[in-house]
Amino acid sequence: MDSKANNFDQAIADIDEDLKAQRANPKKSNNELLAGITAHNLGVLHVLAGNDDEALPLFEEAIDRKRNELGNDHPEVAISLDEIGIQYFAKKMFVESLEAFIEARYIRSKETVDSKHQPKVAMVLNNIACCYFQMGQHEDALNTLQEARDLLSSATGSNATADLDLLHVAITHCNYGYLLLRAKQYEKARSIFEEALLVRRSLVELLLLLMNLLHLCM
Repeated sequence: MDSKANNFDQAIADIDEDLKAQRANPKKSNNELLAGITAHNLGVLHVLAGNDDEALPLFEEAIDRKRNELGNDHPEVAISLDEIGIQYFAKKMFVESLEAFIEARYIRSKETVDSKHQPKVAMVLNNIACCYFQMGQHEDALNTLQEARDLLSSATGSNATADLDLLHVAITHCNYGYLLLRAKQYEKARSIFEEALLVRRSLVELLLLLMNLLHLCM
């Protein structure tokens, strides 16, 4: 374990003890579900500590336990599917990553009756597009990013606006613009990059505003 991991040693040890206790008594109270949530949280800690190999089986365990307790289509399952998809992607296991993201997208799509959930679906679509690109399916990647942008556009101006992650919006725009460049659609790509720049400027302005407010409160 490198120096990066040392900052997380105690937290990992504490949560690992909780997980062991929950595994030992799966029938007690709601320990099966708690073990799924704890396994996910422990996996996230290992990712932050740089222990990616330790994280992957924990996310797999989290998915299995959450499915057992909550069913296949619960949003909690999608949260762990997103994480395991990212881990697969980092290991260049793009087929497995795509499968995880597609399942997460299916679950999250069920929430879109309320537009506040559309940005979550858009973020999963961005991840799916990245998998398609790495697998050489550039047309599928382009179409998927267009779908993500459409969702983000329909969310703007609704009660979802406050929930939009501006950074992810900018990333989706940039990825889409890059694929348009590869497709030699230069004018459309330029327009998309300009949109991304505006979003990033808004993000910087928001961060500056928050910093000023924090300064005033100190």
